[in-house]
Amino acid sequence: MTTTLDRTSRVRSAWRAAWDHGRFEDLDGLLSPGYVRRRGPAATAQDRDTFKDSIRAVRDAFPDLRTEIEEIVEDGDRLAIRWRSTGHHTAAFLGVPATGKPVEVAGATFSRFDGAEVAEEWVTWDPRQLLEVLGVITTTKEAAVDAEVVRGVHRKFITGVTVVTTDDDGTPKGLAVNAFSSISLDPPMVLVCVQNSSTTHPALSRASHLGISILAAGQLDVAKVFASKSDDKFAGLDWAPGPHGAPLIGGSCAQLEVEIGERLQAGSHTVFTGRVVCARHDDLAPLVYSGGGFFDISHTAPLPW
Repeated sequence: MTTTLDRTSRVRSAWRAAWDHGRFEDLDGLLSPGYVRRRGPAATAQDRDTFKDSIRAVRDAFPDLRTEIEEIVEDGDRLAIRWRSTGHHTAAFLGVPATGKPVEVAGATFSRFDGAEVAEEWVTWDPRQLLEVLGVITTTKEAAVDAEVVRGVHRKFITGVTVVTTDDDGTPKGLAVNAFSSISLDPPMVLVCVQNSSTTHPALSRASHLGISILAAGQLDVAKVFASKSDDKFAGLDWAPGPHGAPLIGGSCAQLEVEIGERLQAGSHTVFTGRVVCARHDDLAPLVYSGGGFFDISHTAPLPW
C-alpha cells in the first residue's frame, strides 16, 4: 500500500531531479507509461515523453532553474501541488533570444494516481511574468492604476453574496464569496474566485464538487459568519448535503452544486470553474453587497425600460 509520505516524497524527489538537475529518467518511476498531462482546454495534452521534452526545453533556456514545492495536499488517489520556479533566461526560448533576466512563475498541479504511479495531471499557472521577461507582452509600470482607485471602482459594483462550500472528508468547509459568475448555459457552467490564503482553499483544491448558496436578504447573519475566520462556521446552522455531497445553506434563495473542472491561478486567487450538476431556487429576494455594505433590494422598485 502506498502511503501519503511515500507519494509526497517521491513527487518531491522526482520533480527536483527532473526540473532542477535534468535527470528526466527519474520521472519514469513516478509517471505511468500511459501518463497524460493537460494544461487547459486550448492546449495539446502531453504524454510522458513530450512532457520530458518540454522540461528539457525549459532547462535549456533556464539552466539554473530551481523549482520549490510550497505545499502538497492529498485526498485519496489525488494530490494538489502548489509550486514556484525561478531561473535566468540565458538561451533562446519560444523563439525569443536570451535576455539574461531573472524570471519567477508560480502555479499548481493536480495529480491523479493509479496505484503507485501518476496516471494524469492538470497544471495551471500565471505566465505573465515569463511573457514580460521574454518581451512577448509589455506592462508599463508608469501607467499602472493605483490599487486604491481600483478598489474604489470595485466598491461601485453591486453583487450578490454567495457561500461557497465543500465536504472535506466528512467535515463541511466554506467561505463567503461575491466573485461568482455564470460562464454559459449550454453547457451550464459557473466560476468562483477564492483567495489562496483562505482556510477553505486547500479543501477546494482537493474536492471534486463544490456548493454555491446564494444568500437571501434575511441571511445577513449567515454572511457575517462565513466572512469570519470562525473554526466551525456550520455550528447551529441550517444546512444539508446536496446530491453530490456539497453542503448547501438552508433558507438561501438559490443553490447550486458544481463539478469542479479547472483551477486557474490568477494573482492572489484561484478561479474554480465547473459544470452545474444540481440547481434550485426560491422566490426570495437576494442579499446584495456594494461599497462595503449589505442591502435588501426587496423594498426597491425596478426602473421602467
